[in-house]
Amino acid sequence: MSVQIKKEPGLVSGGPGSVGHQVEVKKETIFSDATTSKAQLTRKVKLTLMQAWQERWSEIQWAIQLKKLLAAYSGESVDIAEILMQQALVGSSPNQLILSYLKHSVLSLMIPFNTIIFYITKFDDFSRPHCVLALIRLAGVFGLKISLSPCQDSPLQLVRTMLKLIHWLVKALLTCLQRLSDSRQSLMTQEYFEIMDNSSRSIVSILERRPVRGLLQIARMDSPEDYRDFEQSEMNARGIMSQIPPPSQIPPSTLTDETREKITSALALLSKLEEQEVHSQAVLEVIHAPIIPTINGLVALEAVLNTSSDIQPFVDQVLMVSRLMKLSMSQLCLEIFRACFMGFIDTSDFSEDLQWATFTFLKVPSILNNMKQQMPNWEMNYDAERALDMLLEYTYLLDQTDIKHSYDMMGQFIFELQKAKILTEDQKNTFSQKRAEQRSHLRPSDISGSSESKSLIRVTQAESTVNNILKSLDSDPHRNSDQMVKVLTIMLQGHSFDMLRLAAACAGHLHDFMSKLIRINEIASHTQASNDTVRISHWSQLFDVTFLMVISTFQQHGLEIAMPSRENEVSLVVQWARRWLPENGKYKNCELVTGEEQDKVDYILKLMLSNAEITPCGPIQSYKELIKYLPYALQEVIYAMEHLSINMDQVKDIIDNICKQNMKSFILVCTTYLCSYMNMVGASARAKPLRMLEMLIAHQGIDMKQVMQTILDNIVFDILPEGHAQRPARRYLLSSKETNSQAISETLRLSFNRGWLNLESIHKLDQLLSIRGPDWFCWEMVEHILINSHIEDSSQSLSLAVAIMHLDLERLTVSLVRRLLPRLLASPQSGLLADPRGYCLAKLCVLCITATHMSKVGQKEPYVRRFHRGGTDIDLDMDQDDTEPQPAKLRKMSEPQLTLSLEEFNLDAIADKEDGEGMPNYDVKEPLNKALINLFSMMSTILTANKLTPPTWFIVSFLKEVIKCGGQHTRFILQFMPHNMLNQVMRALPGIFSDEEILRICDLSTVAGRKNAAKAITVNSVTPPLDILDWS
Repeated sequence: MSVQIKKEPGLVSGGPGSVGHQVEVKKETIFSDATTSKAQLTRKVKLTLMQAWQERWSEIQWAIQLKKLLAAYSGESVDIAEILMQQALVGSSPNQLILSYLKHSVLSLMIPFNTIIFYITKFDDFSRPHCVLALIRLAGVFGLKISLSPCQDSPLQLVRTMLKLIHWLVKALLTCLQRLSDSRQSLMTQEYFEIMDNSSRSIVSILERRPVRGLLQIARMDSPEDYRDFEQSEMNARGIMSQIPPPSQIPPSTLTDETREKITSALALLSKLEEQEVHSQAVLEVIHAPIIPTINGLVALEAVLNTSSDIQPFVDQVLMVSRLMKLSMSQLCLEIFRACFMGFIDTSDFSEDLQWATFTFLKVPSILNNMKQQMPNWEMNYDAERALDMLLEYTYLLDQTDIKHSYDMMGQFIFELQKAKILTEDQKNTFSQKRAEQRSHLRPSDISGSSESKSLIRVTQAESTVNNILKSLDSDPHRNSDQMVKVLTIMLQGHSFDMLRLAAACAGHLHDFMSKLIRINEIASHTQASNDTVRISHWSQLFDVTFLMVISTFQQHGLEIAMPSRENEVSLVVQWARRWLPENGKYKNCELVTGEEQDKVDYILKLMLSNAEITPCGPIQSYKELIKYLPYALQEVIYAMEHLSINMDQVKDIIDNICKQNMKSFILVCTTYLCSYMNMVGASARAKPLRMLEMLIAHQGIDMKQVMQTILDNIVFDILPEGHAQRPARRYLLSSKETNSQAISETLRLSFNRGWLNLESIHKLDQLLSIRGPDWFCWEMVEHILINSHIEDSSQSLSLAVAIMHLDLERLTVSLVRRLLPRLLASPQSGLLADPRGYCLAKLCVLCITATHMSKVGQKEPYVRRFHRGGTDIDLDMDQDDTEPQPAKLRKMSEPQLTLSLEEFNLDAIADKEDGEGMPNYDVKEPLNKALINLFSMMSTILTANKLTPPTWFIVSFLKEVIKCGGQHTRFILQFMPHNMLNQVMRALPGIFSDEEILRICDLSTVAGRKNAAKAITVNSVTPPLDILDWS
């Protein structure tokens, strides 16, 4: 195609600006290649531009003629912006008429904004101030007029365009400031001051547009090198500006106060780009509550149920909760301190007092020092001092603690803090004096020391005692077995062993302590028959004492305490505990088979029937063989009873012979076997072994050691029927008169109303969780939380529920996300999700997911209480549905879904695949990951229904709470979110998310995330904010 431009005949020029000269465009068919055609079009555009300038056409006339010309070349394209820029910037001054044509072409969308801004930012000849000034004025107009609404072009192109524009304006400002700071200030013309004035005004006006600031945050990740150059220019401009003398020291003709103020405002706005953060809000708040239930509950669970656990998981959890609740460190310390003294009041026996004393006096100082290691800049001394000052205001609490234990508990706590170098000597004296003044009004009889209180305070010296015992256990038992027996026997008296065990756990020496006891027990178990009766007596006592100590520790802390060591795993006591020792009320399988060597079993039976001492002799070479074959010998006795081969008097003689032995471990072995046997057989076959068990228990007299009594009570409790006279009493036992649902409902009601967990609530909830499992437990608790219809009533319950979830954090969280939430979201009656109930449930979900994620970061095992640690991995996957896709297919659920709907068809999903970013980098076999994948997939399905329902609002609340968590926790949860889910939410609820929230939702480290963020921000630019979810 060719173009002929000529004046129409009969028309006379009307002078510059008239419409007398028109352009007639005729189409002629020519045969030329595409390059020739494009060159012809470019030449015609330049000729038209020259004619327009010569005849002074108006902007409208220029646009009309240009469109006609382009229509004649519909198959070709020409860079009109480049042509106009070249012609407008010829010489030292710009051609204003051509610039007006350029401005009109851009504002009428004949030229894309990003194209003209590209050419403006390419101009770097700042020696021509008139041209620069003209371009700055155009850039200011275009920056304000540029459309931020969604367009067909790549949204990232808009992001890069805005960065280039702001960067170029900053460079113009910087160039002028450099000239101004130069010694040759006389060379500064007025145009340069106008450049500074106009560039500053343009920067301010553009950055005052909220979407622009969001797009620049995307540019930071999209073009990191360009953004670093932009930041460097801004820093240089700020540095030069700070060196310019104040107005009183420079001539008024150089830099006016108005221009200086504009520059300062522009630099201030630029500096705020570094501070683009979501408004700091607490994820969890307790309205009008005197205590923080979450912290108080976590302390109670740690002190009561996790006596042997490492303090690191607890520290991580309380720091995470305090950050999400926006608590100060002094407030956090106060909550920990106060919870300890509340625990002292709640106890009802010495063993519970011992647990709280160990936690308060030994563990709390270690917790504070651990926090200091994680936060080197934390002023621990100052915050601990403030916390103690606030704690002293709770005079009644401290007085009741002192009265109950007849001791200055606060004074002892202050002393332990000073010993751990948390307080100084002067601070300790000051607080001790204040507390002494408070105690002066108490009656002397109320605070006089008792024997129990003195024993309780011995726990503070137990740590050094443990260290001494560990050194003595390193010695060779072959040389000083008698001394070792004396030391260990003393440890079994009263509550000494419990005290030392708890102290070793707090100090992190429990595994070492157990390993040494297991080693000694293993050596003693190989003791063979000998004429040296004294030596045999020492070794038998050594074996018996260590056996009881190790089994007692296993009952309290689980078999895991000995597992890391290979030597421990092959030892007798560990193998016996694995085979026979009941765990969590579950007895081991009792196999009705004969022992491997029947002659040894027969010899033990002979010793039992002859009323002789049961020691290694004959075919029985060691105590190891005695412990191994004793259950089989007892099995033969039971068989004989059932076949009436022996009568009950003979059985009684056998039991009496076992009980009169100096080896209490024999009683333990026999009792354990009888309980396992009774658990396996039917009710009709239990009578005779029950009678034998009753005989064994009846021999427990005043000579029974406290440790042995506790071990046997724990073993026989679950097998003896309710109401049995010899069944041990249990203080916190579920009543058979009420159902489990009634029990948990009443326990939760009292706990939520109270705001903290007492010992009875902890033990009852623990039993209910063990009996009914996480799914039932989670549903009952959530249902109880959702009873409240006001946020003020729900906040305290919600805060305490977060702590209760730590009974078994991972399993309960997976049940909440994988079972309960889908059930509520899919329910046709979604009233339970109506706000503020759905809002509170969203908070609970996010807090539990965050806590579970925190427990897995850097930890060898999840943060779970010891009672369920063994079965956690099995229980998490045992409920997998056969219809679920394989893990390889689960990956696809986190990707954008491609459908045939025009609204849902997402080409960006295909583009993302080409970028190599479609595959997730998480483990879909992790139970929590799998649960989150399923949850987000279900949420996406709900959003495609295009209905505003309570589940829709729940999804929005969930995402908003995730954003508040910030950092790695937000990214962990949102990595499972489908790419198109944000668009689905904003299509259903335009303006529901602010630009700052959008930036946190999208993963700006990926191309897909940046595209989604840019799209969402441009949608927000034409949508008024929608803020109707503020329930706080």
